[in-house]
Amino acid sequence: MSIEFDDKSEALISPEDFYGPHEKIADICILTFSYSVLEKVLEQFSHKKVADPGTANGRIPVYLLEEYGVLFYMSPIGSAVAGTILDEVRCLTGATKFISFGSCGILDEEKCNGKIIVPSEAYRDEGFSFHFEKTDDYITVSKSAELSEILSALQVNYVVGKTWTTDAIYRETVNKKNARKSEGCVCVEMECAGLQAICNFRHLDLYPFFFGGDLLNDSSWSRGTLGSDVEKSNQIDCFELALKVAQRINFS
Repeated sequence: MSIEFDDKSEALISPEDFYGPHEKIADICILTFSYSVLEKVLEQFSHKKVADPGTANGRIPVYLLEEYGVLFYMSPIGSAVAGTILDEVRCLTGATKFISFGSCGILDEEKCNGKIIVPSEAYRDEGFSFHFEKTDDYITVSKSAELSEILSALQVNYVVGKTWTTDAIYRETVNKKNARKSEGCVCVEMECAGLQAICNFRHLDLYPFFFGGDLLNDSSWSRGTLGSDVEKSNQIDCFELALKVAQRINFS
């Protein structure tokens, strides 16, 4: 039985039902999945907490980086919860442009080694996106070309390719990896398809990019920099890049 996409009737509940109407705070929001980035940003940037969406696991504070006029928060991992929190942040802050970044697994080392990865499409190997977008194997990342132009202007070394979004990291099998790679997927991660679907549904813009962490070889897995100090440094570098992207979007 496939997941049923219903665009014929209204949702029974929305973020507005939980939180009510809110005034717009800022248009651009950066989201990270890294606690190292969260710590560094709160330590080094002038900020104030402007929203506080809640879950049974605890609050997810949203901050305004006062010098830049940009919102920032640390997202939970996984399409369903990441997409839901993004929708709530939209409701609470009025943000319409979301920049997301994080590490990913590399399927094509030759193409991706040492480069920022800009996804052009995301393979929908998760469940969340099918509730917000009609059934299809892939979802187009609508701001891929614009983000590529910005990175080119910033003289960033990057590659464009499809990504494989999955909600089951321990079921990234050899056959699945080979199938996705044959279709042009260069990396694998857990949120892109879901975030793009909710952004399409809510008429928002998503600017996602990744950097390589672990490596999925022909028949084995290599940790690469995953969980290391190198990865933490790369995460922080990517936040700095996200700020530059935000400034370019703001003046476009």
